[in-house]
Amino acid sequence: MDLQVNNAIKELMGKNDVRITNQRKRVLEILIENKDKHISVEEIYSLSKKKGNVIALPTIYRTMDILERIGTVIKHDFGDGAAKYEFFMKEEENHHHLICEKCGKIIEISNALQDDLDERILNENGFLCEKKQLKIYGYCKECINVLNE
Repeated sequence: MDLQVNNAIKELMGKNDVRITNQRKRVLEILIENKDKHISVEEIYSLSKKKGNVIALPTIYRTMDILERIGTVIKHDFGDGAAKYEFFMKEEENHHHLICEKCGKIIEISNALQDDLDERILNENGFLCEKKQLKIYGYCKECINVLNE
């Protein structure tokens, strides 16, 4: 494992008073390696198995619950029946998702809503936002082309 990744994992887990186990390290390694993807528990299990590190599914589920609680992953429901997780560092900017209803493709978009619009809506309604997600369902370019043929 890369020394920088190892140090990041130690800092993250230690800062949140979470015990660092070998299984949790492996799950975090997989998440970091796939940080630009939305990944399911089953995919983490499969990737772990390919690396020769079998981690029990219940262990992965518990780890993901812990990581979601401390804000390291965001759990998404894109309507395909499987929760998808996204590695998240708080310094990253907010982004939202376009989800194709035909092929399931997920496209990340940044700054879908202007920050001042978000704040205005929250202020007008006296609402304290903990987290926000915008999901727009429709069809990607490729599927639109197929639908129009």
